Amino acid sequence: MKKLGVLLLGFVLFCTLSSAAMAYQNPNLNIGATDFTDPPAQVPGFVFLNNVVFINGDLKDGEGHSLPGTNKLSVLAYAPQGVYTSKVKLPWDISWGVTVGWPMSSISTDSNIGLKAANGFVGDPFFGVFAGRQHNFAKDWALHWMVEFDTYFPLGKYDNEKAFNPGANYYTFEPFLALRLQMPYGFELTTRQSIDFNTKNHNYVNPAITRDFLEHDYQAGDFWHFNWSFSKSLDFITPLLRFGVVGTYQKQISADRIDSNTVPDSYVEYWGIGPCLQWTYIPQGGKFPAAIFSLKTYWDNGAKNAVEGNRTVFRMVMPF
Repeated sequence: MKKLGVLLLGFVLFCTLSSAAMAYQNPNLNIGATDFTDPPAQVPGFVFLNNVVFINGDLKDGEGHSLPGTNKLSVLAYAPQGVYTSKVKLPWDISWGVTVGWPMSSISTDSNIGLKAANGFVGDPFFGVFAGRQHNFAKDWALHWMVEFDTYFPLGKYDNEKAFNPGANYYTFEPFLALRLQMPYGFELTTRQSIDFNTKNHNYVNPAITRDFLEHDYQAGDFWHFNWSFSKSLDFITPLLRFGVVGTYQKQISADRIDSNTVPDSYVEYWGIGPCLQWTYIPQGGKFPAAIFSLKTYWDNGAKNAVEGNRTVFRMVMPF
């Protein structure tokens, strides 16, 4: 028999939880992974990105309260991504390219109300296309912009008897806009603004709200989220070292629906902020970076239907 407490939670770059229905967004979204130099300079060729994410926190309900007893979630995720930028440009000097990624994760829970994680680590892969360019305004002033459209495919591990899964079991369509403003004296401001639209999960089970053990259609609501950063190069040490503050904000803008009925208390919201350090490695005699390393940590706040705690991200970018 399916467990009475069957609920679904998104995790990896995002984790959500609702007091009644355990509302969830796609668990594979970019929640706080990107930071400085986003979008990067549009240089033709291949780039390999490695994101390692550790999340640890307490589950909160739709009003921001803790669930009864102890209910903690820990996630260790690895999200590799490949990016190819074409040598052939579009009109107006616009660069374009494609990207693909496939997140993986390991989940553990400590729950007094029986919330369990699925056995498995494979998340949902995504494929995207992008376009962007750089505008130079004046000395030391430049604006980089990039628009991208990603599609997440429901190929990851999904067990509707478990509360935590690496796969969403539905498609997600995500357009986003990334902006980076370079300023004098090594200052930089970035943001990535995303909005997500989800199809239906046809295998959702939650007797706490449906009053049965049958599979139902569940559709997560539209979801707006963004990453941001403000940083400065540490020129007194080396201009290849950068330090600053990073942040993320998530807000669901429409309610979840089950069998076309609105799910109460299903809106997700939280924000996080923390420090980030980035180092660009250029080999002796080289002109271009061989790797870019960054390490940051966020402290989550104001969580509703989400995990509130700490998330740490190590990111390595390797151009080829």
